[in-house]
Amino acid sequence: MGSTLMRALVKVKEEHGLSLERVPVPEPGEREVLVRVKAAAICGSDIKLYKWTPWCRNVVKSLPFIPGHEGAGEVAATGSGVRKFRVGDRVAAETHIPCGRCWQCGHGRPHTCLEMGLFGHTVNGCFAEYFTIPDTALWKLSDGISLERGCLLEPMGIPLRAVYGGEVAGDSIAVVGCGPIGQFAVGTAKVRGAHPIVALDINEKRLAIAERMGASHLINPEKEPVRERILALTGGNGAGTVIEASGSAAALRDAFDYVRIGGTLYTIGHPGEEVCLDVSTKVNLREVRIIGLFGRELWKTWEIADDLIASGKIDPDPIVTHTFSFEKYEQAFEAAITGAGCKIVLTP
Repeated sequence: MGSTLMRALVKVKEEHGLSLERVPVPEPGEREVLVRVKAAAICGSDIKLYKWTPWCRNVVKSLPFIPGHEGAGEVAATGSGVRKFRVGDRVAAETHIPCGRCWQCGHGRPHTCLEMGLFGHTVNGCFAEYFTIPDTALWKLSDGISLERGCLLEPMGIPLRAVYGGEVAGDSIAVVGCGPIGQFAVGTAKVRGAHPIVALDINEKRLAIAERMGASHLINPEKEPVRERILALTGGNGAGTVIEASGSAAALRDAFDYVRIGGTLYTIGHPGEEVCLDVSTKVNLREVRIIGLFGRELWKTWEIADDLIASGKIDPDPIVTHTFSFEKYEQAFEAAITGAGCKIVLTP
């Protein structure tokens, strides 16, 4: 299919924006799968690529380049060595492409592979009509999940790990940042029986979505003191689990003021600056556990996320506020950048 052309959003130059181009449909290698894209969602890292921030130069190997890593579609062709997938299978992409050879891969941690490729970051992604991906980085969707929602399993997996990793049933949890990651944290916490579920954001529209996803209490840090409110909601103890998903350095520092003694703080967001912390008083003396998460466990996280949506335990529809065609990609990224929407989905 290499001689056939397809539409794709391409980063052509080291500058703001993308370009809608016609490029050759890629050919799958021996252990690769060619996927016809049905839906692709915009992630925070895609916004960085769109703006071309300094971070991009350390990730993208060369231009032109096709971004996008939250994608779902149908298998259009397979390489000669592929056995797990067949033409017509409904699939979703995993961002982390493990090497299968390093210590991490050999000890059950392929998501932190030392030689990891990153779909949509170090290799071409899914903002196109077709993409190729190794068969080791592809998930077959359950029948109960539409292709339009299949692209959400990837972002759902990270906060899901935090909620399932913590002992949240019947306990308090605070979710900092109500972007898509935070929204899935709220929804998963609801399923797991956490209470109270406190959602924090300065965007009132996103707080309203968090309430629909299951948050019992909403806090806008610009309108009320966070620590005092959370202490009041938890009998003066603080939140047993805090999930920091905003990427704000200030919000991460503040979280240590309202996590409970002996509680757990999961860091999922990526602050754009260093976070200075008095480890003795904020961590050691209070026995606070800090756990950083990067990506999904392959494939345990996917199994859980797939089941939660396929069974109807979590309804992701409130999170998807906008859907745009590729031709309207500029409007899509504007909605994502300004916070006018929550999860933005692109369709070919």
